[in-house]
Amino acid sequence: MGFADDHLIPLVDEGLGNSAYLVDLGDGRALAVDASRDLRALRAAAERRGLTVAFAADTHLHADFLTGALRLAADDGPTVLASAAGHRAFPHTALADGDEVDLGGLTLRALATPGHTDEHLSFLLLDGTRELGVFTGGSLLVGSAARTDLLGTDRAEELARAPYRSLRRPTQLPDATAVWPTHGAGSFCSAPPGAERTTTIGAQKRANALLSAPDEDTFVRELLGSLGSYPACFDRLAEANRRGAMTAASLLQRAGHHGLAVLEGCPADWAKATGRTLQEGA
Repeated sequence: MGFADDHLIPLVDEGLGNSAYLVDLGDGRALAVDASRDLRALRAAAERRGLTVAFAADTHLHADFLTGALRLAADDGPTVLASAAGHRAFPHTALADGDEVDLGGLTLRALATPGHTDEHLSFLLLDGTRELGVFTGGSLLVGSAARTDLLGTDRAEELARAPYRSLRRPTQLPDATAVWPTHGAGSFCSAPPGAERTTTIGAQKRANALLSAPDEDTFVRELLGSLGSYPACFDRLAEANRRGAMTAASLLQRAGHHGLAVLEGCPADWAKATGRTLQEGA
């Protein structure tokens, strides 16, 4: 049994084609990586293991979903870890390339891997000096790399040149190092989507065609040539994640100040299952 078998809980959202991750740190605490605002699966997994989320890390300013890090921080109080270059407008621990966070026995090291977004970080998980795996977010994916046109088509080529260099960073890790991407099959951010969710550095060296591109221009041409369309809301979500989307509790507070009523639209079975009401900030 390896580390991932015992301590890593992938949380796959088939609708978005993404994977969040919950890492059991071994002392009743957990690290959440790229959690979405819909925290039901994450909280259920944490409850089954008896875990409290102590750290919530975002690899980048997501364009395809609202981050759950802010809601986790409001409800459970974990330390939010994110790129300093993202200039998020809410409390977080701002990380730059090479910064390390002591998780209590394990270490998380930030690796700058721009391309999908300017501020993108990958997170290398270490046990002492042993590389357990790397959370690659929207940089190195299974068989591909993430799209680079979400900040505008005028920047797509410029951003596509960045991963030609930045993807070399994770590939310098040992071949056995696990790769845990966020974007996968079905994700509009994947270019193009692959079927597998996780991989290893060695497998990607052998099978990822982008990593074997003979030169930068070929890499850029192949990456940009694989891009399709994406939903219009992607143009707004990254900025919403930078500002910090309102939690239900803050929405209720604001509505109360203006004498407004808030109608809950969630299914009754969901409200019953979560044991929370609108008044409680569900």
